[in-house]
Amino acid sequence: MPVKLQFKFPTATLTQEADYILDAAEEHAAEINARLEENFVATQRTLLGTVRGGTSGHKSKAADVAGLTGAQNDAFTDLKDLVGRAKESAKRAFASQDVKLRSEFQVGITTPGDLASVLSRARIVRDSCVRDTNAQLLAKKGWIAGDTTALTHAIDALDTKDDTQEGAKTDKTDATDARNSAANELYEGLLTIQNAANNQWPERNSANAGIRAKFRLGLFPPRQERKKKETSPAPPAPPA
Repeated sequence: MPVKLQFKFPTATLTQEADYILDAAEEHAAEINARLEENFVATQRTLLGTVRGGTSGHKSKAADVAGLTGAQNDAFTDLKDLVGRAKESAKRAFASQDVKLRSEFQVGITTPGDLASVLSRARIVRDSCVRDTNAQLLAKKGWIAGDTTALTHAIDALDTKDDTQEGAKTDKTDATDARNSAANELYEGLLTIQNAANNQWPERNSANAGIRAKFRLGLFPPRQERKKKETSPAPPAPPA
């Protein structure tokens, strides 16, 4: 059976709200992580990249990195090298900005290891390198526009080679199911983080209002408009 979404609002809303909630969880990791499973927030960040990649039109890949052909392995090696150097440059350009490094440059995130996830994380890194404000600071640390172009070519090369591998493509239903599964898992993960935040910073303490807003408590999930109940027409008035 097809995998259906467990929520009734747009996936774009899920990814936008996920960014807010995960940023808050990473900012307040010292307090919130004790209430969550190990690496829970990092796992949700990876899921966000997977969902975002799927909704932006990138094709899902069924092939695992371990099953790549020789040509694909060469392309994968180039991609891995460029992504690694981009991350190292980012760590120099944005030292101590842990949230930015994790969310925009995927520093510390290496799983899942399937090809779709590898490509999704590489695109996130590439897109972050392209941003003007980031590019200027990266250039001061030795990562220039030509390096970003090379990373784009490496992504395209691996993507193209994967498309030509027999049996590597998934059909539209499989792609939708994979995206929906990741979105459902991300949705449940965000609710778990919110529950942990609600316990850490209870609503009864008015001083917690600001931090609760960061975790989108009371704002996410968005309230659904209730359909107005159809009312039966009033009976006709008796004749005078």
